Amino acid sequence: MIPNDFIQTLLARVDIVEVIDRYVPLKKAGANYAACCPFHGEKTPSFTVSPTKQFYHCFGCGAHGTAISFLMNYDRLEFLDAVEELAKRVGMEVPRETAQRNADPEAQSLFNALEAAQRFFQKQLQQTPLA
Repeated sequence: MIPNDFIQTLLARVDIVEVIDRYVPLKKAGANYAACCPFHGEKTPSFTVSPTKQFYHCFGCGAHGTAISFLMNYDRLEFLDAVEELAKRVGMEVPRETAQRNADPEAQSLFNALEAAQRFFQKQLQQTPLA
């Protein structure tokens, strides 16, 4: 597990405009940046990125979130992979809280079962047109 305070520090150090601009060309629109949404087809920009609030929002499809969720949705990364990618970009090392997992063998087997279920359902969602 990754400590929540690390996630908050990481998001504070990452520039969401820079992260998203690598994938979607952003244009300055007042205090924010705008582009056509990468998550649905559109002809006029409804996707905004706020550098002060460090989040994105699409007024067309409702997609919104932080730099972590953007990488998860755009690159289809899992949470840990997105965190590691952003941490690498800003020169941070991701701490791991493994004491909880390793302390109890029963807890470890539960973590393993939950991770397997997560992988299964994510795969099913990616392969189902209704999802």
